[in-house]
Amino acid sequence: MDMQPEKKIDGRSLRAQRTYDEVHTKLVSTATEMYNNPLIENNKITVSSIAKNASVSVATAYNHFPDNKLDILGSIFKLGFEEVIIEYGSFIELNHDPKDQIDEFFRLITEKIIGLGNAVRYAFFNINDILESGKWIQGEPYDVLLSTCVKLADQNPGIDPKKLAEEAFSNYNGRLFLWMRFNPNFDLWAKFTDDWFRNESKLNFDKALKLQK
Repeated sequence: MDMQPEKKIDGRSLRAQRTYDEVHTKLVSTATEMYNNPLIENNKITVSSIAKNASVSVATAYNHFPDNKLDILGSIFKLGFEEVIIEYGSFIELNHDPKDQIDEFFRLITEKIIGLGNAVRYAFFNINDILESGKWIQGEPYDVLLSTCVKLADQNPGIDPKKLAEEAFSNYNGRLFLWMRFNPNFDLWAKFTDDWFRNESKLNFDKALKLQK
């Protein structure tokens, strides 16, 4: 009989981690709100200003965002994608159809992007700096898409999962770029609204799938 003592859970460590996570979420939410505030210039947003608006000490904010802007923008991506993955995980537990899973994945990402609004627009325009800094999200959305395309290909032997994933991902990013450029003051960009982005996202995977036939 195994008589080894059970490992004790360090309550203080759990509370400290929970407090850290709560403050981090508060800071990221505040940053997102500030990026979406038309009265605040995005390039003027700093760790200090986020701390002030979140009612958090500047020292604490820098503990969360030591690399300033890159940490802020990277955290917006990470937290948003983590929330998408949680919702997506709940969906695939109930629906095992790969096609439905992919459609839902694009829907969830689209709604998250729209919800983040100008925060994600500003972040995407700084994407190269975020990538080079290593602040990008863990578990690239493309990886999730490819793994689900593989499941779909297992059921449909004529499908090339890699080509399908690349086509769907590149098309989606093209629509995303147009949505990012939305500007109601210019006819060329005025049509790329949130609803336009939603509708295009719904059709995105079906269009990529048709190219496989």
